[in-house]
Order: sequence, then C-alpha cells, then structure tokens
Amino acid sequence: MKATKFLATLALAGLALGAMSCAKKAEVVQALDPNTPYEVTIGVYGDLEKAYVAVFNSPDFKAKFPKVTFKFQTSDFGGHHNRLTTVLAANERANDIEALEVGFIAQFVESGGLTDLNTAPFNARQATKDIVKFALANATTTKDSLIAMPVDIAPAVLFYREDLARNAGVTMDNLPSWDAYIDAMKKLADTKNGVFAIEHPAAVQAIPLNGGKGGWLKDNKPLEPKEKFLGALELVRKVKAAGVDGDLGAWSGPWSQAYIDGKIATIVNGAWFGGTLRTWLSPEPGKWRVAYLPGKMMASLGGTYLAIPATTPADRKPVAWEIIKYLATSPSAQLITFREIDAFPALTSVYKDPVMDEDVTFYGGQKVRRIFADVALNIPENKVSEFDNVILSIWNGAVSEVVNGTLSPEQAYETALTKVKATIY
Repeated sequence: MKATKFLATLALAGLALGAMSCAKKAEVVQALDPNTPYEVTIGVYGDLEKAYVAVFNSPDFKAKFPKVTFKFQTSDFGGHHNRLTTVLAANERANDIEALEVGFIAQFVESGGLTDLNTAPFNARQATKDIVKFALANATTTKDSLIAMPVDIAPAVLFYREDLARNAGVTMDNLPSWDAYIDAMKKLADTKNGVFAIEHPAAVQAIPLNGGKGGWLKDNKPLEPKEKFLGALELVRKVKAAGVDGDLGAWSGPWSQAYIDGKIATIVNGAWFGGTLRTWLSPEPGKWRVAYLPGKMMASLGGTYLAIPATTPADRKPVAWEIIKYLATSPSAQLITFREIDAFPALTSVYKDPVMDEDVTFYGGQKVRRIFADVALNIPENKVSEFDNVILSIWNGAVSEVVNGTLSPEQAYETALTKVKATIY
C-alpha cells in the first residue's frame, strides 16, 4: 500500500502549522457564569455528534448546565480535520470546541493554535487524575502544556471471525507471538475463494509502534530503537510473504464489500472498530470475537481529543472548558458515549462499572470490554513532537516498499532514516 493521501495531508498540514505564529497577546479568561445563557459551537466528525447529543440530553447534564445550548459543525473525518488545520493555520476563528483524532494531535503540540488547558482558569491537572496516562502524554507538549483533552481511546485488539476460525480448526485467543498469528492466518485464508486472513500487510505495521502516535524520536534521535522499527517492517514482510492478505486499501469500496461478504477473517484495530462492524460492515451478531494482540502486545489505534482553539474569544473559553471537562471526566458522559458509538472511555474510574463485565451479544456473549480495559491500562506512554507527521509520511513510504518487495526491511529502514534526518535536521 502506498502512503495514503490522508497521511500526505497530515505531513503538509504539519508543515503549514509549523509556520504559524506562536506569539499571542496575554488574555484574561474569567470563570464561567452559571446564570448566563450560552450557545457553544462544536466541530466534530463521524458519529461524535450523535454521542454528544445523547449526553447533552441526559438528565445529569441538563441539571448541571441548564442554560447551555449547542450548535454542531459536523463533517466526515478528512473534511473536518482539513477544515480545522486550514482555519488554525490562518489564525482564524474556529468553533468554541474542536474535536481531534489522535493522529492529528502531534501537529499542534509544538506549533500552537490551541489553548493550554493547564493554565488558569482551566487548571486541567486538577481534572485529569483519572484519565488514562498514555492519552494525556499524547496531548502534552515538552513545556508541559496540555493542548487537548482525551475523551475516548482505542485500545488495540485482534478482531476475528469465530465461524471462520472454528471451521479452520484454529484458536485465536492467547496467541503467543506474531509468528503464531501468521501460522493461524495461513489456515484461515482461502484466497482461491476470495477469503482473506487480513485485509492488507500494512494493517499490522503500526501495532509494534503503539499505533504510530508518538514515539518517533528517542532522545531526539529518529526511528530509535532500531529493533522496534525494523521489527515492524519485518512483520509486514512476513505477512506479505504468507500470501494471506486481500491487498485491500482501507475504507475503499472493495475493502468494505469484503467485510460485508464475510471474506475477511481477522483485523488488528482499536476498540472503536467494533462499532464499525456492528453498525455497518458486519451487523449480524455472533460472528465476531475479540482477543488480545499476539504476544499480548499493548497498543492504541485511535482516540478522540477535544480542544479549545486559541482564537476562541476569552469570554467563551470558560464554558467550552466546562463542557470538555464534563465529557471527559463525567462517568455518565463517558458511558453514554461508549454505549452510543463504542468509543472506549478515557476515564479509568468507569472501568469498574458493571457495564465492563456485561456479556456483549454482538461478540457472541463475550465479555470484550474487560479486555479493552486491561489493554487501556497497560498501553505505554509515547511522547509526540512537531516532526511526527512528516516522519509518519516517510515511514509509510518505507512500509510500501516492503509490501511491494522493492526493498528489504533493512533497506527500507535505512532509506527512511536517511530521509527523516534530511528533513528534520
């Protein structure tokens, strides 16, 4: 798979934001006046509006914010982030609150454009003690500014078709290694009849890198430690060599049709992907199951953050912060969002809620949420930098070279490293 247009857009956006002026006049932000009516504007993507409308209509929210109303600006994933990137780069007025997918966080971390939530009157540190730590790290600058608040996360797991696994005589639970996973995939695949063990070899490459969200620099050295990055490329090579993939580009027509037709046996992805399966790609209950990643590797693939643009007027920031804080730290809000769109809570205190131990009909009665929670609590923390999106674009080019067989993993790694150094130094 070649580096997607989406990743290329990220790289260009990162460069554009790097040119943004960070010099801003000091502003005085007053505390929220609970007796003043507010209409808060929120920019979101995908199903977030559906989830947040349910939250805002809940008795708990209405009791706390009786005078707050909302106006949403909702678009598709790419359209939303392209708009936001353009508006912030031009230092123009955005919505009072803007949603960001974790993959876009890095470009704003050092480049400005978003309000530091650790400053007064927000004082986010007082509200984040129960937010999962790795997600906070992904939104924190090297100067300890928190530029966005995690509201949902995406612990990565292995989704698999129980019927296909049973018919192939393979067990997908507790796979001890990626090699064991590849052995299982060889039994699951029936490529002559259009049944593939996985959509594409590149689908596995981000897992050893904790989703590729941060961690590209170690002690200011890119793509270190080498063993981690080289191992990710070697894993891609092995999956490709196994001949079990469908060579399907994510979110393409053939990709979605393969899921609809029941032709994909496994996928490694974030917990949110279960909502995509349930509501669109494979809605019949009982077909899918969830397992830990091979070798019980802990990683994240996705997640949503809410931010206050720096261009939001000072008198509107307090109410924007209170809404963000409620969505991120209210157990009621977190569980409503989870039930509505399968967005896994960033608030660790709700992991003790009985809902986490419920049998989930879609997964054949499996208690999948307990797996999600365990992974969430053990995902490593990765620091992000203003160079992440450019590095990610180069890295995806290396992955494509390995998939296409034009470079070995070692050659692809060295080529990527050379390009990264030439770009950021």
